[in-house]
Amino acid sequence: MIGTRALAVAWIMLGPVVAAYGGEVSFQKDVYPVLQANCVACHAPHGVGYERSGFSVQTYETLMKGTKYGAVITPGASDSSNLMWLLDHRGHASINMPKVCEGTSQESRKCAQASQSARWLSQHELILIKEWVDQGAKDN
Repeated sequence: MIGTRALAVAWIMLGPVVAAYGGEVSFQKDVYPVLQANCVACHAPHGVGYERSGFSVQTYETLMKGTKYGAVITPGASDSSNLMWLLDHRGHASINMPKVCEGTSQESRKCAQASQSARWLSQHELILIKEWVDQGAKDN
């Protein structure tokens, strides 16, 4: 018989995996931590990505606002959401995320420094974000 504590630990550890395969994905628990760990260094005020596009991932509101060019998320439609195109590397190489920074310009050096905390998202993280968008991109 499995104890209550063992079940709680298993749920904490497997919660994101369960969410990625049919449960409700939480912005606060599943998506936001991924964005903060990998994207906020560039996509927050004074970051290279923010300076170039106006896109911030600091809050749900700024994420949903999108870039100075328009929204990046279409709630309920990950296939037409620019965010997924960029994270899946289906866009132009110059704007796919995370950014590969090359060159010797001041902007390239700033980009490279900020991108040190970024990495390509795992398949699991991409699925979580995709499912969250498909579920309506709710602030939950």
